[in-house]
Amino acid sequence: MDVGSQISGTILKLFVDYNSIVTNGQIIAQIDPALYQANVHQSQGNLDNARAALELARVNEAREKTLLGNKLVSQSDYDQAIASLHQGEANVEIWSATLENSRANLNYCTIYSPIDGVVISRKLDVGQTVAAAFNTPVLFTIANDLTKMNIDASVSESDIGQVKAGQTAEFTVDAFPDDVFQGKVVQVRNRPPP
Repeated sequence: MDVGSQISGTILKLFVDYNSIVTNGQIIAQIDPALYQANVHQSQGNLDNARAALELARVNEAREKTLLGNKLVSQSDYDQAIASLHQGEANVEIWSATLENSRANLNYCTIYSPIDGVVISRKLDVGQTVAAAFNTPVLFTIANDLTKMNIDASVSESDIGQVKAGQTAEFTVDAFPDDVFQGKVVQVRNRPPP
């Protein structure tokens, strides 16, 4: 399973390396959170500012309503107070969502293992930059259980014309020429994998 990052940044810490055994939920890497922490603080400040503006808009609306009832302000002045109140409510919603997004991005700075397994590949070192633009960059490849594997093999149809899904299979690999491995055909494709 490939493990990547949804955000860009500099790798601050690596907690695992090749052949490390990992468990589901274990922290395996940390992207420098400084910029994302600053975004959280900025979003929190903007939300606090929007809440203060909303509070002022509520007070102004209540005042304008009283004055309108006493015929001391025009309807258009009251309408403006109502519009400012609604605008203030909308700004609080906008900055609340921005703060949620900032917190989510901060949380993405910590990379967790999604499965129990063994790290078979590590793509970056400490200090290197992860660039998550349109594709999620792969940081690690973790094998779930090395005693069970799926093998994609491209074989000429003339060699295996009678093979069907569900059949048992025996095969060898060059690395272990004296061993015969057992398997099961789970899929036969009309077009082999790339």
